[in-house]
Amino acid sequence: MKDSLNATDITWRDITSLDELSAIKDDWCALNTRCEKGNLFTSPLWNSIWIETYWQSHWQLQVITGWHEKKLIAIFPLYRQLQKHGFTTKSIFPLGTGEPESSEVFSEYFDLLLHPHYEDIVLPALAKKIKEFKADQLCFRAILTDSHLSALFKKVFNYSAIASHSRYIVNRSIWSLTSLSKNTRSRYKRAINQLTNIHAQFCWVEPEQYENFVTSLVKYHQNRWQEKGQHGAFFHKDFTAFHQTIRNNSVSNPVKMSAIVVAGKPIAINYYLADDTTLYFYQCGWDETNYAKFSLGMSLHLWSIEHCEHQYYDFMMGGNNDSYKAKFACQRLPMTNIKINLSPNKIMLTKTLKKLGLK
Repeated sequence: MKDSLNATDITWRDITSLDELSAIKDDWCALNTRCEKGNLFTSPLWNSIWIETYWQSHWQLQVITGWHEKKLIAIFPLYRQLQKHGFTTKSIFPLGTGEPESSEVFSEYFDLLLHPHYEDIVLPALAKKIKEFKADQLCFRAILTDSHLSALFKKVFNYSAIASHSRYIVNRSIWSLTSLSKNTRSRYKRAINQLTNIHAQFCWVEPEQYENFVTSLVKYHQNRWQEKGQHGAFFHKDFTAFHQTIRNNSVSNPVKMSAIVVAGKPIAINYYLADDTTLYFYQCGWDETNYAKFSLGMSLHLWSIEHCEHQYYDFMMGGNNDSYKAKFACQRLPMTNIKINLSPNKIMLTKTLKKLGLK
């Protein structure tokens, strides 16, 4: 079938309304599951909750979809942000990103989704469409350098992505405690002995207990960051609302939690998101007041890596010299933030006006 296809066999449709996007949710979900590069953050579940929480009426949806025989074979979910400074700048973002930094939910690994049988036809066609974009700037953060997106921008703009960050991920099929450094193994053994002496228990939290554990997680997390003079991730109501909606999803709740508990009280909690293959470490909190010397963070990570049911344990994006994540013997995959200025003079003027405090 693939050999007989050509570009004219693909029907392209731009989706510009939220109702239209909602109508293809099942098709999008099926394609996300089929694609090797599909993940939680490219799923309609994640993006629909992001839209529910962050969408602004002056944003403009521009989702490019490709169809063959009524089957969705490509989706490139984008939108435009318009900013007025006496003139208007148009910036294109992928869905799931571009919300205010103070309430950011850190969507990562965005990519356009392509049915594997159609890649050779779809990518050149998309390249032509991107050249026709009427925008001043393209903004894509936390992108894997081996993504379809990186290849597409290389083709269209001769843009070579610089690996500014890394994805830190454990493939549990080839990982063991012996992969760790001798020093890390010694620290872990010492921490386990300390925790055993106070009758601490490691566990996966049951879903019916999530809200109770989240209360402790937020308290521990916020205390730690506020002592450093920072707001902490749970400062903004939109961030909290986003995750409340995620946990309340009756169809597919991607939240997982592990914890260390003493006398029925959690003293350390890891908050995860999950899809079929991967457990994504997202946030954490622990009792630094009473257990500062127990290496709780390291211990809970290592226990969770050993005992999770997923193939991959993903620490997500970190700096290239991120020693905290590197100590867990992760594989490192190059990542980048992409910003392409299509109207460099206008973007430069916009930055200047912002620095001067002018809107």
